[in-house]
Amino acid sequence: MTTPTNQVEEQVRKQVAEAQELMSKSVRAWSELMVTSTDMAYDTVLKSWNYNRSMRSSAEQAIEDAVTTQSRLAREMTQAWQGYVESAQTIFSKNGK
Repeated sequence: MTTPTNQVEEQVRKQVAEAQELMSKSVRAWSELMVTSTDMAYDTVLKSWNYNRSMRSSAEQAIEDAVTTQSRLAREMTQAWQGYVESAQTIFSKNGK
């Protein structure tokens, strides 16, 4: 025969076991959340780093292309100017004779 004291003890044991199980599940959930959020943070940092590196590389390439184009344009304009000067000298030398 179960006494009221035994029933209370059994009920307390069940409640403690349920509380322990709930606490264990809660700790596991927080642990998984911490691992997941840490992984996501590192992934975000690496993606940001790669994006910035890519953007920097693109900017450097754009600057290099612009300088190369400007250099080529300056050479071509200098050659055109030299051709103009030579033509003018030829015209002036023919008119001077």
